[in-house]
Amino acid sequence: MDADSPTTLDTDSPTTKGRGRSPSIAALLSFLWPGLGQLYLRHRRLAAIFAMPSVVAVLLLAYALRRGPVVLAAQLFAERAVGLATVAIIILFGAWRIVSVVHAFLAGNRGSNHKVLDRTVLGALAAIIAVTHLGSGYYLLAYSDAGSQVFNPENTNLIVQATLPPSLAPDQTAGPTGTPEPIPTVASDGRVTILFTGTSSGGSSNLYDSIMVVSYDPQANSIEMVSVPRDSASFPFYFGGVDDPSYRINALPTYVASGHIKSPDDPYTTLIKEVQYLVGITINYYAVMDIGGFETMINKVGGIDVVNPYPIVDPSYDWLDGTPCGFSLSAGAHHLDGRTAMAFVRSRHGAGDSDWKRASRQQLVLVALLHTMAQPSQILKLPSLISTLGASVTTDFPADKVADYVALGQDVPSANISQVVLGPPYTITGISNVNAANCLLNDKVAALSVQLFGKDSLWYEKPAPANTCP
Repeated sequence: MDADSPTTLDTDSPTTKGRGRSPSIAALLSFLWPGLGQLYLRHRRLAAIFAMPSVVAVLLLAYALRRGPVVLAAQLFAERAVGLATVAIIILFGAWRIVSVVHAFLAGNRGSNHKVLDRTVLGALAAIIAVTHLGSGYYLLAYSDAGSQVFNPENTNLIVQATLPPSLAPDQTAGPTGTPEPIPTVASDGRVTILFTGTSSGGSSNLYDSIMVVSYDPQANSIEMVSVPRDSASFPFYFGGVDDPSYRINALPTYVASGHIKSPDDPYTTLIKEVQYLVGITINYYAVMDIGGFETMINKVGGIDVVNPYPIVDPSYDWLDGTPCGFSLSAGAHHLDGRTAMAFVRSRHGAGDSDWKRASRQQLVLVALLHTMAQPSQILKLPSLISTLGASVTTDFPADKVADYVALGQDVPSANISQVVLGPPYTITGISNVNAANCLLNDKVAALSVQLFGKDSLWYEKPAPANTCP
């Protein structure tokens, strides 16, 4: 029988397989999918060997994407081990692809009359694989590094630190639940609550001008958002005593750090526990964001869409960049870039405007930003977005829980999101001639707490704290 006949070519003889086949086509096919080039050359066993890792990689990717690309991105960002393992897999798979391409090329017809062209094709395919896989690995490594910075418990650059050792006065007593206790562990199906605070500067003189409690209830699939006005004053301390009318809650950590207020806890923990006491819900975690980073994040995602509930005309608004003062925005739907969004959440001196109306707009912007970031179209923008997060956010939220809560949060309908600002009727204004501070009506806030959080409220079936407004 003729050695060049099709029957002979289909045998297992390594000397006849691939005869008359183009090495460039073989290499290109293995570039598209490892093993295809070997199959083209009729090396069936080798084709199966080279293809198997690709099948495993596709199955792993399909499993990782079972909850959607946004959840996978959150997991790669927050869980360092997962990110590093993914980088290793990408690099190893790239090396395997190059081996498959080179093998297919060498196993092809070496008698080709286009050796220079064939070698050029081989070099180009190998270079493409190397660049794409090394680039992807670098991308994910930087992504994971930024996540490690955000979820690093030693990253406290946005938190006020004590400058004097705090001491508790002998006559001071604890709040309504006795001596302060450690925060309980969050049950897998239980409510989780985060305190979001926004600051415009670092160091020991931070003012937390945005104070927002965000609570997620998996049983009701709902989110409750409560903003505490930054000018709140004359409130009862959880450890006993009452705040001075000239002090405001946004500077509470600074007062504790300087020793003006004696607290049993460190400065920022004092703020966490005080908001927990006033709002009446256990706060499990915190997240602090620099305001400048917030503006950058909005620009990174291409802006946000909000519906402004009422016209804003603030002729005294300072843009802080030399632009003439003044900001206005009509009622209705708007697409805001970072600069305009910051004016939207900072302005409070327009006619009929107030600190609590500003806090309400902060909630709108936060929800809009979270919705925008959750879109799959934002995946390609994540590297620059995450670099901003790494430098602008400090949190103690557990990294291994981020992906789970991102998955859960995507399923919360807008109708299940409650947004409340502790302005009137929960507040009275003008209690201090020093800074026109506001004072919370504790009985009304406690009733609101029970309404929002039910049995999870710290005031559920307990007497409300006394009002301390002067």
